[in-house]
Amino acid sequence: MARIQSTFELEIFRSNLTKIERLSEFLNLYVLHFGAEHRTSTNELVEFLLSPILGQQITYYGLSYDGNPCGFATFMYYPEGHLGIVDHLVISPNQRGLGAFFSFCDLIARDIEEQRLPVNYLAAEIMLEEGAVATSIAPTSMVRLMRLIGFKVAKARYWAPDTSIVQDRDSCRAALLIASRPDRSTISTPEFVRILELIYRTHYAKWYKRTMRPNQYREYKEAADNLLENMILETSKQKKITLNGMKNLDLAFSIDPAPRADPPTLFYVALLTIPPAVGLAVAFTQERLVAAVAALLSASLILGFTRHPKLRRLIFKAFRLE
Repeated sequence: MARIQSTFELEIFRSNLTKIERLSEFLNLYVLHFGAEHRTSTNELVEFLLSPILGQQITYYGLSYDGNPCGFATFMYYPEGHLGIVDHLVISPNQRGLGAFFSFCDLIARDIEEQRLPVNYLAAEIMLEEGAVATSIAPTSMVRLMRLIGFKVAKARYWAPDTSIVQDRDSCRAALLIASRPDRSTISTPEFVRILELIYRTHYAKWYKRTMRPNQYREYKEAADNLLENMILETSKQKKITLNGMKNLDLAFSIDPAPRADPPTLFYVALLTIPPAVGLAVAFTQERLVAAVAALLSASLILGFTRHPKLRRLIFKAFRLE
């Protein structure tokens, strides 16, 4: 009987770092494939690995194929909230395609299980701005890949508290993905708020407090606190936050419960409205008027969709698989 073994290997780096040269190879890969706008300094990554903040456990993962680095990710665990955050994930696009991604995630999951960490939630952020892609994989593709391995998109508007929020908040618009233990389709709003606060006030704020100048940190903290307060206020209107898994027809509607009426969205709604409009026209008019009535009905629906947010939300809700 013939056997073929995978040559993917997971290399693990913790605070007792002994192979700094090998870690440098994976950090070079990270620099090469992670967008500069949201990239963390490699010097900072090494500094925090050797000396993490109080209440933080850090592990860096490197994926190699035949000994050659092809993936990098960080995992930061916060015992106070039983929360683990996967970040800085990159995969070299020329190494076995997406097979490397799934092998990487499987090996990371195995290490987390072997550590026996009492993790209630795993979280990951995916930046959504196409103009500031953070990794070599497009944002929507990365979200779909994460959903395939068990993460679910939190149905709430979210901004990653990157340093860019001070000057350009929109560039930090992100999808917050959560994998819960045990698996669930919703979490309570208070629990979701605790996750937000831990991400903002511990995962990000304590990192930047160490690395920023005092006046720069004050400016950042004010912007981050305002954004967090707005998100908490918005989510407090709901009793539970939906974790939608693989259910929705269109990923953009999952990430933003009230998306803007931009051209791609208008085209999507047009595709939905034209067939029923034609059907109605056939049922209630003469054949020679079908085209005119169909066009009128479709235009009316699209115009109402554009001008009335309540109608827009109603149409989105009608076509979601929840």
